[in-house]
Amino acid sequence: MFSLARHAATRAVPRGAARMVGSRMNSSASWQPVLKPGALPVYDEALAYIEEDAAALRKKIEETKQSGDVQEDYLDALEIVSEINRPHVRTQFAKGDYDLRQPVFRHLREQAWRLGGALERLVERIQLMHVLPDVVPSITPTVDLEVLYGEGAGIGDHGGRGGSVHPGVFLDPALTREAPTIRATVFHKDTRKYTIMLVDPDAPCEDSQSFKTYVHWLVTDVPLSLQESNIPSGHPHKLAYVPPHPQCGTPYHRYTMLLFEQQPDTSVGDVAREGVQVQTFAEQNGLTLRGIHFWRAQWSDQNKTVISQIYKDVLQVPEPRFGRVARQDRLKDELGQRHSKYY
Repeated sequence: MFSLARHAATRAVPRGAARMVGSRMNSSASWQPVLKPGALPVYDEALAYIEEDAAALRKKIEETKQSGDVQEDYLDALEIVSEINRPHVRTQFAKGDYDLRQPVFRHLREQAWRLGGALERLVERIQLMHVLPDVVPSITPTVDLEVLYGEGAGIGDHGGRGGSVHPGVFLDPALTREAPTIRATVFHKDTRKYTIMLVDPDAPCEDSQSFKTYVHWLVTDVPLSLQESNIPSGHPHKLAYVPPHPQCGTPYHRYTMLLFEQQPDTSVGDVAREGVQVQTFAEQNGLTLRGIHFWRAQWSDQNKTVISQIYKDVLQVPEPRFGRVARQDRLKDELGQRHSKYY
């Protein structure tokens, strides 16, 4: 049954916060079979078999509970197997009308993320665009981290007005003036503390004639659980949000959102805005990277007014201008004399 469940979970399922329902499984009474009873006997028989199997498994769950000391993970597994093939459960999940506190919905949601393409696309893009290892050396994501700017159906490779941002897309700095909404879907029952960090590894550094990492946002002690997936309203920050402001003359910037799990009963130290080593910062504070996301932005004639306004109103420093590094002419010697490539 688990193999069938994994196959079904790969179907397109809307990501986002599930609506919390009050009853145990929000009742199967509201679900109606596709075919009326008697229209197709084999269909009726299949439904009856599924319900008989579910009833037998529920009986086994009760017997297991009464037997004494049993691991909770085992009971959750039995719960998943007993409910995962029931049509009304699948219908609720497809509609997004479910409660992640229920093991079956938690299982379906995680499998949809892992096998439905979202995680695969994220990993592919952080590798192709060298977020790994430029920002962090490696990651095994365990949290579905979403970044939302504005409202809408989402912002993908072909645009969009607002909503959940697909990894690696280009965003207009006008859209990112205000801090985003963070939606972190974790798959553990207990509440744990997390740190959210937004960095730009492509900030220009005049001293080294290279790039440095700039911290745009740092929020610590964020409680996350199955019921809590956002930064609480009014939650304090370590470093206030600074809007992305790609500089004139620089290549595109990879604005990277990092989600770290904190150790219990520990606090995160301060960090400088500029020149931070993300991996060193994580190690010093006992942070474990659980989620990652990124998007891109670049200075252009279309957004230069917005970027200039950020420098004036937010950063309150003169806006810099950079020139691209000159390409080396391989046909010139040390004296600058040009030679043929054939001798």
